[in-house]
Amino acid sequence: MKKLKVLAKAAKWLFWLLVLGVHFGSFAQTLSPRKITNPVRLDSIKRATPTIPAVLPIPSDSTKSDTLEAESDLKNTVQYSAQDSTIMDPGGQEVHLYGKAKVTYGAIILEADYIRLNWKTNEVFARGNYDSTSRKWIGQPIFQDNGEKYDTKEIRYNFKSKKGFIKGVVTQQGDGNIRGTTVKKDEENNMYIRGSIYTTCNLAQPHFHIAAKKIKVIPEKQVISGPFHLVVSDVPLPFVGLPFGFFPVPKKKEIGTSGILMPTYGEEPNGRGYYLRDGGYYFAISEKINLSLTGQIYSRGSWGIGVAMPYAVKYRFSGNFNLRFNRNVQGNEIKILNQPRNDFSLNWSHSPVPRGTSSFGASVNLGSNSFNQFNEFNTQKYIQNVASSSVQYTKQFGQFARMGTSVRVNQRFPDRSKVDSTGKQTDPGSIDAGIDFNFGINQLAPFALKGGTGAWYESFRLGLDFSGGITANNTIVYADTSSSRLGFTLANAPTVITPESGAPTTYALNAQNLPEFIKNSQITGRFSLPISLPNIKLFKYINITPGISLSGETFTKKFNYEYVGNNQVRVDTLNGFYFANNVSFSASMNTRIYGMFRVGGKRLEAIRHTLIPSASFSYVPDQSNLLQRLTVNERGDVRYLNRYRTIGGNLTTSGTSAAGITWSLNNLFEAKVRPKSDSSGKQFEKINILDNFSFNGSYNLMADSLKMSDISFNTNARIFKDLNFNLSANFDPYAYVKDELYGTTGRKINRWSFTQNQGLARLSNVNVALSKRFAPKGADKPKKANTPNTEEQQRMINANPDAYIDFNIPWTLSMSYSFNYSRQGLSAGTTIQTFRMNGDFSLTPKWKFVFDTGLDIVAKAPSITNIGITRDLHCWEMSFNWTPYAGSGFRANNYSFEIRAKSALLRDLKLSRRRTFYDQGGFR
Repeated sequence: MKKLKVLAKAAKWLFWLLVLGVHFGSFAQTLSPRKITNPVRLDSIKRATPTIPAVLPIPSDSTKSDTLEAESDLKNTVQYSAQDSTIMDPGGQEVHLYGKAKVTYGAIILEADYIRLNWKTNEVFARGNYDSTSRKWIGQPIFQDNGEKYDTKEIRYNFKSKKGFIKGVVTQQGDGNIRGTTVKKDEENNMYIRGSIYTTCNLAQPHFHIAAKKIKVIPEKQVISGPFHLVVSDVPLPFVGLPFGFFPVPKKKEIGTSGILMPTYGEEPNGRGYYLRDGGYYFAISEKINLSLTGQIYSRGSWGIGVAMPYAVKYRFSGNFNLRFNRNVQGNEIKILNQPRNDFSLNWSHSPVPRGTSSFGASVNLGSNSFNQFNEFNTQKYIQNVASSSVQYTKQFGQFARMGTSVRVNQRFPDRSKVDSTGKQTDPGSIDAGIDFNFGINQLAPFALKGGTGAWYESFRLGLDFSGGITANNTIVYADTSSSRLGFTLANAPTVITPESGAPTTYALNAQNLPEFIKNSQITGRFSLPISLPNIKLFKYINITPGISLSGETFTKKFNYEYVGNNQVRVDTLNGFYFANNVSFSASMNTRIYGMFRVGGKRLEAIRHTLIPSASFSYVPDQSNLLQRLTVNERGDVRYLNRYRTIGGNLTTSGTSAAGITWSLNNLFEAKVRPKSDSSGKQFEKINILDNFSFNGSYNLMADSLKMSDISFNTNARIFKDLNFNLSANFDPYAYVKDELYGTTGRKINRWSFTQNQGLARLSNVNVALSKRFAPKGADKPKKANTPNTEEQQRMINANPDAYIDFNIPWTLSMSYSFNYSRQGLSAGTTIQTFRMNGDFSLTPKWKFVFDTGLDIVAKAPSITNIGITRDLHCWEMSFNWTPYAGSGFRANNYSFEIRAKSALLRDLKLSRRRTFYDQGGFR
């Protein structure tokens, strides 16, 4: 019995010693975490991940006879791990994690160098450690909750109340990040931050930020601040302060963030004065559409507004709508120099993704006649003289039928150099508008609908094409109705008159002239039944394709001619619906002839010449339904007068038949060379020398005279792989003689020019164009960004590479030269020569210079010139643009300056927007 009592007493003392040892070990671990080795230790648990169950046992009290258990408030399993060591403190009900510690509780993830878990209070505490060797904090806490990430210096968080207290937080909200000294986090994940800043710069020391004493963050919704001011490069700006701030934070999308668009500052000394331009607000409406409202104001009274609305629906369509209005007042420091001018511009582009059997597209470019000259900042648009617009819809019905309709407007802006003696402009420009439609059945083989057997007649094909529309324009068509030409005089007033000297060819299109514009509109319709006959092989190498076409036209007006005696003809216009039908026959022939010139050089083995001659013949046997045969004078002369065309046109003395030959002669030249190295595995390589070297022309077999058309020549090639060369010319084969009625041009006669000692043919027009782009290797590769969810933005950047400055490319240079010579008949020739050069270069990795200039060689004067300087400020960009010469006193010597924040996408791409180009929508 005594031995048993001694053993029991010894066991009791041993138990309390173990308990005290554990207790003091835990206490020592708290004071000096890296030196304690005797408490309960889980050093070896590196491979397994220990877990604390959802229901945790509470140590029993020895003074009570029963054991009590309480349920923990944790609803999920807590998983934890540590790379260095894991120490458990049963007395304090805590777990201490050292070295790359990690705790996961549902959607909450906490990582830090040191983490303390307390399962009694359901609290977690984390902090980093200061490394005296590197003199840096390592393993500072990173807290994630439902995808929201917070970089902190120290954090205490309660799993039960979902409340936390954080020191030194950095969190990302949208494109901006928020930093603060102390933060409280409530159960709804809202954060209350003191000593806070808000910025879109992701550097540790941001270039700019908004400083506020208090900020409340509602995740993925908004940021609300108390009084704040702007700080740039750690310098507070006292004049930029507001009593409160509201910053919406959308979810991560491609739409960007709604916000203010900062204006551009500049001056137009000879025009509208100082200005603030393109300031406004950007509305990030949805992933499919967004909107920019911008305005501009000038010190001399001009102003303008603009709406830009890009949109896109994935896999269906994308587009951009822009509407701008400007009220321009030109003046100087003393007075206004002209009347205010209202200008507008409408641009709409809609591009469908090929899908299904129907397609809708649009390319609209409308504007007032003076908009480009006075308001455009795009160099190409500034010098543009024409604008074309169209909206079209097409539909395919099955395999064979199709239809389509379109609305078109072609606009030629006025030539401001044409003025009268008082200085008033005489050219109002011209507009041609119309609605067109078409319907057709693709050619099908009626004798081979079930596959065919290969018989010759099964290649017979038949189709249908019908097209028409309503057209109108403000052009005045003058006809030569002189009796010397017609052989008779008109008994009544003609529909159109002979032009007088200096008479206008267009009239201004305004509200007053709109009824006349509509009245002169024409309804037209055309149909044809193309028939393809079986192909014929002639001498094995010549392909002959015959064809027949039944065609016709519909008209709403017709001329009726009546001879009334005394060499006079009466012309009456009849309104109605008329058909004019005809049939035509055609045949085309083509072949290829190959030739080889052996060279046998070191690399050049041979030159291959491919000759492609082709000719087509067309014949219309009868046009009597288009013409009216009429005796026109007392001598009994007969004329065939067109029933549906202007009386002054298409005058003929017979012409019931028409026939013509169209021909072309094309040449291709290719070089056969040995590769520079044998690694390619090819014995020879083919290099194009001349892609095209062609002659074209036609011959009218039924014309009374001047049967041969002008002979056109065209060639293009890529020289040295990068130099683009284009040459085209027209030659007139007929001779000219002096005639006062035809002015300096002279009169073309039915004699070949070489028979009149005027050369083999008369050069009437020649165009030469050379272009070359220089850039480092890899400069033209598509841009790639690390930013996710930027598909539409990335597509726009790659589709418009010239609209952005790439700081990764040290320089680019593009040069082009164009030469044009025109000469009509005996008149003196006119020459236009221009040289253009544009590019950019980096003075330093952060400074980029861009330029766009040119030279009018004939006038010996510079063309419109733009010079720009761009500074990459990481999260900001600064640019200065100057136009020293614009070819217009109104726009000369203007400059602009702007500074604005960059989007995250452009920052990742090392790109900046070329602000010399006018912004018309797109992402912000």
